[in-house]
Amino acid sequence: MGARGGRWVIGALSVALVALLVAIGVLATSRDSADDDLTTAQREVAEAARAEALAFLTVDHTDMDPLVDAVLAGATGDFAEQYESQRDMLTSEAIRTKATSTGEVVSLGVGDVDDGSATVLVAANSTVTNTSTDSEGQVRYYRLRLVLVREGDRWLTSTLEFVR
Repeated sequence: MGARGGRWVIGALSVALVALLVAIGVLATSRDSADDDLTTAQREVAEAARAEALAFLTVDHTDMDPLVDAVLAGATGDFAEQYESQRDMLTSEAIRTKATSTGEVVSLGVGDVDDGSATVLVAANSTVTNTSTDSEGQVRYYRLRLVLVREGDRWLTSTLEFVR
């Protein structure tokens, strides 16, 4: 196994360990197979985190505005401000590199849910094509930590960060 494979395995194991340590972590491998024991709040948080992760990982150099808007629709606070401030750069870079990306949430763990906030760990893959990939694209593996806050009747992402 090369250095890249070794780093991926270590990263994947680290994410698995963190997920196991989440005190009230709940593993949901797909929208259709969510555990019946999840609370309504946990289901809402999981669905909001899944949608935000997918929006974040979706890129299409031919039409970036609705994709950026989709991320911002599920964002709030510092994350929304930072993402909005990068709109032009994200769009121009996608166009310059002719980038596309389609994400897939492999699994997610919901933890630390209270009335106003929640933390979610997401394992996602994305198939990326751009000027430096072949026509079939490359699969990239992402591990994300999202902090969501309740605003009215919605859960919005206030922090989104890559984790190892």
